[in-house]
Amino acid sequence: MKRSAYGQGVWLALGAALLLGGCTAPALQRPKVLNSMVGQSTVEVLRRFGVPTRTYVAQGHNFLSYIETETQFSPGYSGWDWGWGGGYGYGYGGGWGGISIPPSYYSSTCQTTFEAVEDKVVGWKLYGGGC
Repeated sequence: MKRSAYGQGVWLALGAALLLGGCTAPALQRPKVLNSMVGQSTVEVLRRFGVPTRTYVAQGHNFLSYIETETQFSPGYSGWDWGWGGGYGYGYGGGWGGISIPPSYYSSTCQTTFEAVEDKVVGWKLYGGGC
């Protein structure tokens, strides 16, 4: 039995969606890891996560922000199929067709911000669609 390009394209698209959906969140975004930083010094945050992307100080509160951007690429799919049928006096027919899924990029961003007062982390917050 011959498979059509359309059927192959549907399975390929479904497989790609499952792979993208199965991605895990970076360690920086895991609540258990972030909660473990509450009560730690800002030096410990720097040791664990590195130099922050942004910092801001307001009324004795120090905010350390880490911004993560993840970009994924899907190469797309182009499949063509043709067929020819007939026999025993029923006539002949032919045709062709295909399905094409263009290449695409998906980008998501997450900002993790730690708040510190008197050099101790008092909380954290996540911002963005990639969190």
